[in-house]
Amino acid sequence: MRSIFNRLLLSHIIVMLVSFIALGLMMSYLVRSYVVDSKRQDLLTKGTAAVAMVNPILASGKVPTDIFLQSMSDMAGATLWIMDEDGDLIAGHMPERWTPRQLGSINELREIATQYSGTAQIFMRPNRAHADPAIVLALPIPAAAQASTLFMYVPLTGVTKISDAVETLLLYALLVGVIIAILFGLILSRSLTRPVADISRAAAAFAKGDYSSRTTATGGDEIGDLGRTFNSMADDLAKTEQNRRDFLANVTHELKTPITSIQALAEAILDGLATQPGQQQRYLNTIVGECGRIERMVHDLLDLSQLEAGELSIHLETLDAVAFIRNIAARQSPLLTEKKLALELDLLVPELPIHADFDRLAQILDNLITNAVRHAPASSTIRLTAQKHASTAEFVISDQGPGIPESDLPHIWERFYRGDKSRARAYGGAGLGLPIVKKLVQAMGGEIGVTNGQDSGAIFTFTLPLAK
Repeated sequence: MRSIFNRLLLSHIIVMLVSFIALGLMMSYLVRSYVVDSKRQDLLTKGTAAVAMVNPILASGKVPTDIFLQSMSDMAGATLWIMDEDGDLIAGHMPERWTPRQLGSINELREIATQYSGTAQIFMRPNRAHADPAIVLALPIPAAAQASTLFMYVPLTGVTKISDAVETLLLYALLVGVIIAILFGLILSRSLTRPVADISRAAAAFAKGDYSSRTTATGGDEIGDLGRTFNSMADDLAKTEQNRRDFLANVTHELKTPITSIQALAEAILDGLATQPGQQQRYLNTIVGECGRIERMVHDLLDLSQLEAGELSIHLETLDAVAFIRNIAARQSPLLTEKKLALELDLLVPELPIHADFDRLAQILDNLITNAVRHAPASSTIRLTAQKHASTAEFVISDQGPGIPESDLPHIWERFYRGDKSRARAYGGAGLGLPIVKKLVQAMGGEIGVTNGQDSGAIFTFTLPLAK
């Protein structure tokens, strides 16, 4: 978590630094360019006016006096001098610090004077070790007796000072901006990493067995989505874990009952306590029945495990559902008679060819009918309906029992779920039948659902594909 925090903070500072440096360089360049361009334009305007003033003097064959040129220099804010076509100085004075040794300045001016093309030429003196950067303007004097050129010189020392001042100001702004960026980055990084840390804390606590651990990071952003997803997952896992514990307790109870009965009856036989006529045979029949009960529970557990792993083999074939249901009803007749119940078949078609697994379809119907028998009151009727739709066959099994509590309806297909524990134990069963039924129906390409009747009873409806 600390690594993510540091990365966010560092990246934020780097972005701010790069932005400030780029902005500073750009502003320094713009300021320098603006001032230089302004100086150039101003010098050109004043130079044009100076040419107009010295032109009549040179046209008359005279040379402007130094005082005259100095006055124009003061008005123009620049140093003015005049050179002839041979590069000789004929009026005024060159800048004090200009010497032939410095940058070959005399040669540069002579070249400008001799190669002048008829328009004003402006050039920048490079910044040398002993010379400030400057603008030099060369303007022709057309009415002079001989080709002459007026030169104007303006140092750019002020531009350098302005640029330095701007850079200093930007440096201070950069330092202040970095401090603000660090503070802002700390706040932002903390706001981003705190909810992640909270989710991590909740996950760590959940992994250690605290199934009540939840995160409070449920805001409206992506991290909030992650937090809500974690809480939802934690709710599901906690529910599954609780159902698993309940399931183990129920299985233990269900196994303990027949095992205790088998042990007691076997010990009675071994101790010679079964002395009455037929008593030993009854004990042995009870032992066999309890062993069958344990065997069915083990088979249910194996089926559920294979279905959830996708390893249970399904052998689909064409079956006549009408004939199949009649056989199932006949097989369930002893149980129905014992419970004083009636099974009413409502077969709306004479034949109903479907695509299903023979043994698994029998297991589905046996489970649903047995479930209805458990909950149906004595002397009531269980109804089994079969009808044909466009591409599926629909089967409906309903009873007249108390129905399923609304709070349990969404969960009866869940693994390890048994609803009301006392009610479930009173009606028998380990809570495995319905999850197995749903997975078997789905494995054969069908769907299953359950509702409560208007008056009473549960209504299970499932579909299977018709045979082609």
